[in-house]
Amino acid sequence: MVFIPANITGPTLLGILFNWGLMGVLAVQLYLFYQNSKDRTSIKALVYGLALLDILQTVMVTADAFHWFVYGFGNSLQLDEPFLNSWDAPVIDSVISLIVQASYCWRIYILRKGVVIPVLILIVSLAQFAAGIVTGVRNYQVGHLSLSREYIVAETIWLAGGAVADCAIAGVLSWTVLSGRNNSLPAHNRMLSRLIRLIVETNSLTAGVAMVAIGLFWGFPGTALVSVPLAIIGKLYTNCLLALFNNRTRETAKSANSHGLVSLRISPNSTLQKTSNAHFKCLQVHVVSQTDMSHESQMENGNIGVIPSRQTKRLPIIPTLIKTGVAECSDLGQIFSR
Repeated sequence: MVFIPANITGPTLLGILFNWGLMGVLAVQLYLFYQNSKDRTSIKALVYGLALLDILQTVMVTADAFHWFVYGFGNSLQLDEPFLNSWDAPVIDSVISLIVQASYCWRIYILRKGVVIPVLILIVSLAQFAAGIVTGVRNYQVGHLSLSREYIVAETIWLAGGAVADCAIAGVLSWTVLSGRNNSLPAHNRMLSRLIRLIVETNSLTAGVAMVAIGLFWGFPGTALVSVPLAIIGKLYTNCLLALFNNRTRETAKSANSHGLVSLRISPNSTLQKTSNAHFKCLQVHVVSQTDMSHESQMENGNIGVIPSRQTKRLPIIPTLIKTGVAECSDLGQIFSR
């Protein structure tokens, strides 16, 4: 019986299992997006298009698993055949990363109103995409996974380019969003902090996996250890983007729910009432204010309080809009909806 090293079959099998696991996470993310998303058609097309690519990749990875571990069980020669692996790992992963990074570049352009930075990041992303395609085509032409290291330049550019683009996206987006902080709006700042943290975490995750793949590729030749990060990086991109979309929806709803409508009632004998009567007969001011207080705690002694609907007399009203964090938080919640 031919001896097959565990450092070949083990990492390959783990990569396939992790790919399936992230497919399950993606299914949950898609369900949440479908339930809560009110985005325009282009955003939905982006999300569902990425999901179709990930489903296709999972189907191809499963076919690889059957080719290596079922139909070719114990056959070392068949285990060295790429089968569909030349396309489902480097090609589909590079396509997914390009789409996700291009969407981030578009958001950077929308927020910064400049083309230089997003174009530079997009160039890096296109370079990693081209290197990923070259890697897949050459692996297919060689026909042996054990000989894939003969083209180390293309695979290194593919992985390093993705990591550089992810780090640049995290830095630029964080700085852009951070510059919109307003010290007078604590709820607005809390939302910004959560958004920045999520942007940094998701892009750092994909960049970190790419760096780990480079380290395994260069540090452990003759093994299949690099197949683990390569099998999951595509789904990490899609899951991270969906996490940002879903978190955006939740933060927008949370921001809206944390603000209440407070009305000011002016007593008939107050100085303000007498002054207003001289001009407008009655004045009712609706103030949108930032509050997490309960209904009872909003009631105050004196002339200011919540007007019961039964006692509110419909008179000429002068609407007064006081700008607070509600509108600003809502706009920030739509950053990734454009």
